[in-house]
Amino acid sequence: MYFRRIITAVAALCITAPTVSRIVTTNATSPINSDNIVTGDVNVDYVFNLSDIVLFQRWLRGDKDLFPAYGEPGPGADANKDGKNDVFDLVAMRKLLVQCIKNAPEPSYAPQAQNLCAGIERSPGTSGIIMNEGYQNYKDFIDSQLDFTVGLLQKTYSENKGENNLISPYSIAQALGMTANGAAGSTLDEMENVIGGGMPIDSLNRYFRGQREMTVNESDEPKWSINTANSIWTRNDRNRIQVLPEFIQKCVDYYDSECYITPFDDTTLADVNNWVNCKTNEMIPTILNMIDPNDVMYLVNAVTFQAEWAEPYEKYMITDGKFTAADGTVQEAEMLSSSEDYISDDNTKGIIKDYTGLRYAFAALLPDDNTSMDSYIESLTAAKLRDLLSNRFGKNYSQATAVLPKFSYEYENELSEELANMGMPTAFSDEADFSNMSAIAYLNPLHIGYVIHKTFIDLDENGTKAAAATLVAIQDKAMPIKPKKTIVFDRPFVYCIYDTETYVPLFIGVLNSLS
Repeated sequence: MYFRRIITAVAALCITAPTVSRIVTTNATSPINSDNIVTGDVNVDYVFNLSDIVLFQRWLRGDKDLFPAYGEPGPGADANKDGKNDVFDLVAMRKLLVQCIKNAPEPSYAPQAQNLCAGIERSPGTSGIIMNEGYQNYKDFIDSQLDFTVGLLQKTYSENKGENNLISPYSIAQALGMTANGAAGSTLDEMENVIGGGMPIDSLNRYFRGQREMTVNESDEPKWSINTANSIWTRNDRNRIQVLPEFIQKCVDYYDSECYITPFDDTTLADVNNWVNCKTNEMIPTILNMIDPNDVMYLVNAVTFQAEWAEPYEKYMITDGKFTAADGTVQEAEMLSSSEDYISDDNTKGIIKDYTGLRYAFAALLPDDNTSMDSYIESLTAAKLRDLLSNRFGKNYSQATAVLPKFSYEYENELSEELANMGMPTAFSDEADFSNMSAIAYLNPLHIGYVIHKTFIDLDENGTKAAAATLVAIQDKAMPIKPKKTIVFDRPFVYCIYDTETYVPLFIGVLNSLS
């Protein structure tokens, strides 16, 4: 798995592997001297890349005809400088390749659309509210985000019971927060109630900015990272939408948003998908399959989470095991065994495992044998989730041997029905009021057409990678909403990645199957 990731990264850096026939020719004709030896260069083409590693592996395995000109690899093959060509040189080459990847420049993203935010700076005095600043009502914001998390999990899970689920309430709230700055009247009231428990949008803007600022790793140890990006894409048609400068300014002030004006054709489709692919570190390659003719604006959020375990799993802690899926099938699994902090309540037993830096943690919640996952999700509340996550160091503190499966999967959902049922139906109807978004909204009314949410997670012995992207599509033609103490986690369970200071999850999901 690790080496496969290296290969993928190298491919992204356009390091190509020449053919063996080319290697023979190069070796037969290239002069060698002490001044032009490149460490790791086994085929004497004066560069070190993935092809050198592949060929050296084959030579070590007995393919001695690869280098007929010299009978053995070039002098650069002695990567560890011990005078011999052996497996220890292969190890040194792999380390060198990883170092090359880490030091390579990050790929840049240059959309074809014009960025309306170019040159626009944050307004003086705008700032986010940091949760530890002592504001009296920051607890209200945290409670509202826990309510939003649990409510959305219940709505999305109820549609596809028995299947895997993974949402990022953080990503969805950021995208809807941007959108709410263009709403007015009852449309705004409903959005404020759903995403912020009734908190005014001006306050929510500051909290969302503060929440985003708290996710930045300012330490010298880059073993965990959370990256958040926001963008707005507007149709270049002044007869259908004229974005108000005040709306753009607020999105810049509180969401660091980019804002592009674009024709909403195939170039726009490519730009939006490329933007999401880039901002999620290629974990979510696309967010859109097509552009609806009624779409006039996209508000997009992307977030990535990558962290190593504070205490990684050693090789002896990884064993083969079984996982019983929600449909009763027994699946092969690689199980990770360790001693972790134990949490529990009346019908839950679970564990919490820290990521390096201790700012974020992974929690796994296993319902009792006599509690089905369907009824467990249905009975889950924000208070129950908070109490579970916060009682790890309570008076009954203890540890348990936790046996977790390695897992990786993608998830996708369209959230219109869920959000409408949570209390903001007006935003999706022809009664929607987005007059704070467009100067001609009174002539050409706008509404939310659909909300696409995609997520990805990969959990193994080294840590966790997760990504989410949320796209809110604004349309100018109303369309009806479609109706719509040893714990072995060897059966379906709930999990989340959460902030250890606020207990607000960045990601929360249900693992019902490994396939």
